Amino acid sequence: MDLDALRDSADEVRRARSVAEFEEWSFVLTQQERRRAEIDRLDETVLGKELARREVTLALAQALHVSEQRLWVVTHRARFLRDSAPAVWEAFRRGDIDAARAGVIAETGQRLQTSEALRAVEHTAPGYAATHTLAELRAWLRRLRARLEPATVEGEAARAVEERRVHVEHNGDGTSWLNTLLPTGVALAVQQRLRRAAKALPSIDAATGERDRRTRDQKQADLVAHWLTCSLGTETDIRAEIAVSIAATDLVGHTIGPGVTRDGGEPLPTAWVRELATSEHAVFRRLVTDPLGRVLDTSVLTYRPPQSLRDALRWRDGTCRVAGCRAPVDQTDLDHQTAHHVGGPTSADNLRCLCRRHHAMKSHDHLHERHLDHPIRYVERYLVRPVTTLTIDYVPDDAAGR
Repeated sequence: MDLDALRDSADEVRRARSVAEFEEWSFVLTQQERRRAEIDRLDETVLGKELARREVTLALAQALHVSEQRLWVVTHRARFLRDSAPAVWEAFRRGDIDAARAGVIAETGQRLQTSEALRAVEHTAPGYAATHTLAELRAWLRRLRARLEPATVEGEAARAVEERRVHVEHNGDGTSWLNTLLPTGVALAVQQRLRRAAKALPSIDAATGERDRRTRDQKQADLVAHWLTCSLGTETDIRAEIAVSIAATDLVGHTIGPGVTRDGGEPLPTAWVRELATSEHAVFRRLVTDPLGRVLDTSVLTYRPPQSLRDALRWRDGTCRVAGCRAPVDQTDLDHQTAHHVGGPTSADNLRCLCRRHHAMKSHDHLHERHLDHPIRYVERYLVRPVTTLTIDYVPDDAAGR
């Protein structure tokens, strides 16, 4: 199988689909604006003009087989990108990014408060969006926005925490959803404790001798039910542990920037991270990185890396290293790029985190290096304005004198 040819063909299909989506967005925007101009010239009441505009929206929505609300969303996002973020609009027109990615960038851009922040997103986001999944793009934009406008994001987080609540929704089939809105840091702690507790459950029931055939999700659901309905608590002492990175300058208040979770790279409010750091249960580990946020190399002579190296590599990779795979890093194996038995060192340069599925593919020679992405960097780099290229005609001295 010629994987390079397959990759090129798939890229052509993706680009053609993106161009077609741009044509649809452009068509919707053009028609809306043209019809609106025609309606504004009519000798009608304000209400009559508004109803006429709604009629245009309804007609377009029915022709495109989408809801009126969806059409309004497309119209507003397309107008914003065309007028306020032309570099993103152009990348969409070329097919570099698709409608979903353009929409996510527009959604973020519309929430920005300053023109400087908008310029940074406009000239940086298309390049990132073109080479990453939609989930990665969403997380990256959240981190970038927290870095560009920290005060606004901190205020939003504080107001959102005030809305925390529990909601129960019955499905009518004997099951119900238990939804709890919590601060992100607390939710991560709950998630981590559930994972650890489910993993710690014995595979054989000591009383019956039967094998526990529940899936991981079923075990976690049962644990939540047990914790919330039993006043005796849990039978095992499982403590939650969440890993958060923050620049030393942000922690001490010299600069303002968010903390970042290892699991998914979600931004956390700086004030919350500082409060967490003062807890008697907080454990600090120094992690030395280069200016781009990459963990500096560490090597050992044994096959199995020590815990300190494991921690550093998990910080560095964040998730499974296969591009687009979002498997949490605590559910991955450390894989030697060059096998240890043929001289591959147990070092940061030769180790990477792979989930079990992709690790098995690599072990059987079905995972090429091109399928892997670079380590995740949570030190975001952005451009405030596009690079300016100057063309200078050089005239030799002897030519100038003639």
